[in-house]
Amino acid sequence: MQKAEFKTQDEVTEIWKAYQDGLSYQGKIGIRDDIPRYVDFFEGRQWPAPTEATKNLPRPVVNIVRMICRNKKAALLSVPVRLVYKADNGSADAKLFTDFAEYIQGELKQKQLDKEAVADGVVKGSYFYHYYWDNEAVGLDGQIDGAVRCELIDPLNIFFANPRELDEQKQQWIIISSRESVDAVRAKADKDVNLEDISPDEADSNPYKEQEQDGSKLCTVLTRYFRRDGRVYCEQATKKVVFKKAWAIIPSKEKRQEELAKLNGEIDGPNNALPDNEYKDDTTRARVHELYPVVAGYYEKREKCIYGLSEVEGLIPNQKAINFHIAMSLLNAQEMAWGKYIAMPNALKGQKISNVPGQVLIDHSGTGNGIKKMSEQSLHSLPLEIVNVLTELTRNMSGATEVMSGEALKSGMSGAAIAQLQSQAQKPIEDLRDTFWLVKAKQGMVLAQFFKHFYYFDKSFTYKALNEETRKQEDQTGVFNSSMFEGINFSVTVEATQGTRSSVVSDVAMLDALLSKGAIDVKTYIEMYPESAIGNKSEMMRLIEVREQAEINAMRLKVEQYESQLAQSLKVIEQQRKIVDNIVPTIQECNRLKAEFAALQKEYTNKINLQNHEIKALGNAYRRAEQDAGDFAEEILKRQNDGQADPVPTKV
Repeated sequence: MQKAEFKTQDEVTEIWKAYQDGLSYQGKIGIRDDIPRYVDFFEGRQWPAPTEATKNLPRPVVNIVRMICRNKKAALLSVPVRLVYKADNGSADAKLFTDFAEYIQGELKQKQLDKEAVADGVVKGSYFYHYYWDNEAVGLDGQIDGAVRCELIDPLNIFFANPRELDEQKQQWIIISSRESVDAVRAKADKDVNLEDISPDEADSNPYKEQEQDGSKLCTVLTRYFRRDGRVYCEQATKKVVFKKAWAIIPSKEKRQEELAKLNGEIDGPNNALPDNEYKDDTTRARVHELYPVVAGYYEKREKCIYGLSEVEGLIPNQKAINFHIAMSLLNAQEMAWGKYIAMPNALKGQKISNVPGQVLIDHSGTGNGIKKMSEQSLHSLPLEIVNVLTELTRNMSGATEVMSGEALKSGMSGAAIAQLQSQAQKPIEDLRDTFWLVKAKQGMVLAQFFKHFYYFDKSFTYKALNEETRKQEDQTGVFNSSMFEGINFSVTVEATQGTRSSVVSDVAMLDALLSKGAIDVKTYIEMYPESAIGNKSEMMRLIEVREQAEINAMRLKVEQYESQLAQSLKVIEQQRKIVDNIVPTIQECNRLKAEFAALQKEYTNKINLQNHEIKALGNAYRRAEQDAGDFAEEILKRQNDGQADPVPTKV
């Protein structure tokens, strides 16, 4: 296919005419006058320039506009969310994609951008994100790898081909205007551009009455995105010249391979990823419907218009009435502050009446009534009563009640009851929050497009993951490369990461209950304590960690002492074991000798018993012999006495 040829001057005229048409449309619906007025009221510039009739009128500002807008912003952001990707075929590692998206959003400071975007939506009615590829972004390894970046576009600086179409992806073209330095524009212009055509100019429109510094040399730059055959292209122009011809925002496969070779050092060239620098038909890639890198959001829907309605719009009349009635009360008090006198001619004779206490005036009229004080009217309370009624009605009608802002919480209520009360009060704002979440989902799809087509090199990143041992979320390191997701489409959902945080009372009450029951320790208690409810959380955590470290050191010292004592005890045990090992043979020998001694003792005892038996037998025999001898002797004596026998011899 042939290249699409553009005539430079015709293209400049076309872009500039489209820009002027966008300015005209914004003027017709009134937002070019209204939005700056909304900003003025939000920032406190609520009184017109004084006139001769009102030059003495006080100009108080009781800024309920800012209070209500801040409450609405806090309610919209009260539930943090995260983008969760899911592969259409379920085969890819969608968790890696989700973790990488969370890392990139942290790199973009997406949470801060979301806060600013919602603030723009509440005050200006609309907010617009612009994502782009920054070639000069530095990676974790210090190399210029490039990275996706994001900026917020003011509603008055973005224009659409059909502003009645609410879907930005269905637009024929989108133009973003900006004021940039002439030198910066010349530096990024194409080589064949006449740099003299890029010259300073006056801003075509300045609704915010911004002042440019003398000698700043700025020019209006128009960045236009458009789609041809499913591909998205971008071109940039000033009022006089297209200084960057149309290029495809997503690089072709050949361009990616070339840049990847540069990254790997295979060919010479800058170490960054650049898109195709020309508008051409690409037959090497599948025809897909690429997304504009612009995400549009609104606060309240304006009928048949991509620009939304502001919260401030309906508050301005009430704000004026409140300021005016307070001013009237102040003026009344001012006029009644000093008394007024009536003096007859020559009664004062040059005396000046002041408000000094105890001042003495001499009446020179001679009548006694030459100087007298006028009767004063009492201060009127009606204006202040009207102010109170207006303020209360305004807060009730806008949904910024005292319950929602946490001002009227009954003492003695549990944290759960307070959270429930506030949750009920925020029901009307859930629709606005859902609208914002849809915008977050569109962000996810645009980011996925950048991930798949620009991060085709190994990109190191960190993410939070659960440590199975400590059961805590800890930093983990991963590597992302879009080649892993070639040909895979992702859908994205927005998930709430925690409950309402419009009030921290319920969170604190739950933490108190868990701590009292011993379910969590003090460190976990402080880690989970809401940031908004404690001013020195990091210092407390530091002190606790210092104390824990001291306790760990003390425990380590005790362990070392126990280890030393254990080593000494082991030495003693080893010595005793050796002694025991040496004494065992002695004990065995003693046991043997003891057994032999017992045997000898038994034998000795048996022999003694035998001898005793023999001795006893001999004794018995001796006693029998002795008795027999005595009987014999008696028998002989008896015979002698009877003369029957010879006398007993003297010796036997």
